[in-house]
Amino acid sequence: MAETETKDLSEEIVEVETEEVVEEQPESHTHESSHPIINQDEVVEDVEREDLEDKYLDLKDEVWRLRRSLNLNPATGQMPNNGGYSSPGGFLKHQRVAVFIDVQNMYHSAKKTFGRNLSYSKMLRHCVGDRRLARAIAYVIDRDGIDQVSFLDHLRYCGMEVKKREVIERMDGSRKAEWELGIAMDMIKIADKVDAIIAVSGNGVFSDVAEIIRAKGTRFECCAFRESMSDLLVRSVDQYHLLSEDHLY
Repeated sequence: MAETETKDLSEEIVEVETEEVVEEQPESHTHESSHPIINQDEVVEDVEREDLEDKYLDLKDEVWRLRRSLNLNPATGQMPNNGGYSSPGGFLKHQRVAVFIDVQNMYHSAKKTFGRNLSYSKMLRHCVGDRRLARAIAYVIDRDGIDQVSFLDHLRYCGMEVKKREVIERMDGSRKAEWELGIAMDMIKIADKVDAIIAVSGNGVFSDVAEIIRAKGTRFECCAFRESMSDLLVRSVDQYHLLSEDHLY
């Protein structure tokens, strides 16, 4: 009788131990694979210090993982300088960039928004960044009675080629001068020879040429003030560069 009771008791102990092992395994597996959950309504004062330390370590691991996925330095969150895609020593540094500046559009945008003139050298450094500038072409309207010699010399000093077009007077007496088609044609001509093309203009008409440029495997970007940048243009480019008061004289 005593032997039977001892045997039954030992079987119960084995069953209990087996159940405990089975229950512990999935909990451990779930903890390792899940990301920390943040409850914004949680009252910190009600949480034990030990639990807070565990949550801090979980969040620290998550931040580390996210920084690695974004190609950032896991410890500092800064852009790496050892060949990251957009780092100073990375792939973007070797991109050849061509910049096309609609001078009339940018002049009126700066005057209307801030009442000041755009610094073309600051603008150029802002949109090109650490990449290599292959060509920069400024498209200017030659107006009668306005001396633009010093201004054009300044553009050339900044490393830009200057193309001028005179104002055309129509039969009805109206006057018009446009560069949009000429700029678009020049973009298409050079698209095969560079890695990225930047339209310095907020004019939405350049969204029409974006599809052609990108079909050639070339990045298409734009650069302008946000107040004068067409939403249609923003949606059609690979990247847009916003100008501010920091880029004015």
